[in-house]
Amino acid sequence: MQRRYEEIRAAGAEVIAVSTDSLAGAEQSVARFGVHFPILYTAKDSTIPKSYGVFNLHSDGLASASVWVITEGNEIAWRSIGESYTHQVHPNDIIEQVNLLGRSVRAGG
Repeated sequence: MQRRYEEIRAAGAEVIAVSTDSLAGAEQSVARFGVHFPILYTAKDSTIPKSYGVFNLHSDGLASASVWVITEGNEIAWRSIGESYTHQVHPNDIIEQVNLLGRSVRAGG
């Protein structure tokens, strides 16, 4: 995601990560991966993933990896919910969805 972050931003979107991991080692992970987008660490508080319906889907007590494209009006325009804890969405898919949303906004007036 980081490698395509600027392209995602240029398409009119922002990347925000939410992690239920503890803060132990968080700074090292951010530095190691060179992450420049915001990350919200909820310190194992499952409130956010539960509110999006992605907590414990695989009976593992974890939030499923998921990506949400949310409009400025706070409507869910697109989502990909992980089929396993290793599930990853390719940035091309996110950029495509953001571009489609932008076209529909422009077309709708």
